[in-house]
Amino acid sequence: MANKNVLVLAGSPRKNGNSEMMADAFIKGAEKSGRTVHKIRVAALNIHGCTACNQCWNLRQNCIFDDGMREIEPLLEAADVLVIATPLYWSMVPAQVKAVIDRLYQYDPANGAKHLHIQESILLACGETADASDFDMIKKFFTMVSAFNGMKVRDMIVSPATNAKGDVAATGLLSIIEKLGESIV
Repeated sequence: MANKNVLVLAGSPRKNGNSEMMADAFIKGAEKSGRTVHKIRVAALNIHGCTACNQCWNLRQNCIFDDGMREIEPLLEAADVLVIATPLYWSMVPAQVKAVIDRLYQYDPANGAKHLHIQESILLACGETADASDFDMIKKFFTMVSAFNGMKVRDMIVSPATNAKGDVAATGLLSIIEKLGESIV
């Protein structure tokens, strides 16, 4: 059985917060199953927003900005599974995660010089809202980004009413997320 490379983008600006706990539970399970896992704390990197200058397409290379995305690019290019673990900000991902997603522009299936071969994507999201329907926008966005890039959405796990640091531990979701990590084959 071939080893799958898993890239986990931990999107919270709050280190060791709820979404990062979700990411770590997934990683624990995936590593138990022998997967190669890389975790990037996106908020720790300085990533310039895409300006749609098209230099990545015109020059047939990665984005011209020399910034924190350079750390993520080779991991994206080698990944078979992409996991985004993020808090919910105004029904969406925080700006730090959005910057990474916008920079996927360089991998555009029709125009990009390089293409991602990520087969599956997983969303792990948490937020202080108690209304699970408040996660509908982030789920739709994630589904559209995944489909555009040829990724099958394997799962989306959301944790409503998760605000104070560590709240997710009381939800029972961490063991479910760990099992999801174990199931990556």
